[in-house]
Amino acid sequence: MDNNTAFSAGVRFGGLTDRTEIKILVCYLLTGAKQPLTEQQIVDTVIGQQLANYFELLDALSHLTEQNLVTEHDGMYSITEDGKEISRQLEKVIPFSVRERAYKAVIEILQYDALKKQNKTKITAVEGGGFNLNCTIEDENFVLFSCDLFMPNEKSALTAQESFIKYGQDIFKCILGITTSNPAMYKDFLESQNK
Repeated sequence: MDNNTAFSAGVRFGGLTDRTEIKILVCYLLTGAKQPLTEQQIVDTVIGQQLANYFELLDALSHLTEQNLVTEHDGMYSITEDGKEISRQLEKVIPFSVRERAYKAVIEILQYDALKKQNKTKITAVEGGGFNLNCTIEDENFVLFSCDLFMPNEKSALTAQESFIKYGQDIFKCILGITTSNPAMYKDFLESQNK
């Protein structure tokens, strides 16, 4: 058996089953992201797309750190210059479809995490049943928008929470447009939802 063969449990057809390829993919992701990533963001990207085995991915991160191709500081992983060079020289070893899926996934995760920092939510159980979903949009200095929604169960609260994280800015624009009698502020959003 090849010593470089990786476990393939949880890997979709066309995913990576070679340890070296998994390391190259991690270097490619960190280079393409152009910013440090948490371990969870890397795992969500690779495992979420079923591109490699979970344990092999963590092993690859550990080896890359030991080889100083990747550094870890305060839970954030960054690519070193040597790691970038590996990525540039060897990225074509990774199938294009895998690189494309991984890159799109990491960008979506980074965008979602950025929205989550701005469109904040908090779910709390209500005495007597149901859940309260608090939604806020905060600027550096003050709260731009805040509302509380009563949800009958946790599942509906979680669904509404995800929607607010993704569409909080649009929701705010719609409410602002309605309260200021300015339909142009919400017309485009409503039309895009009907397509």
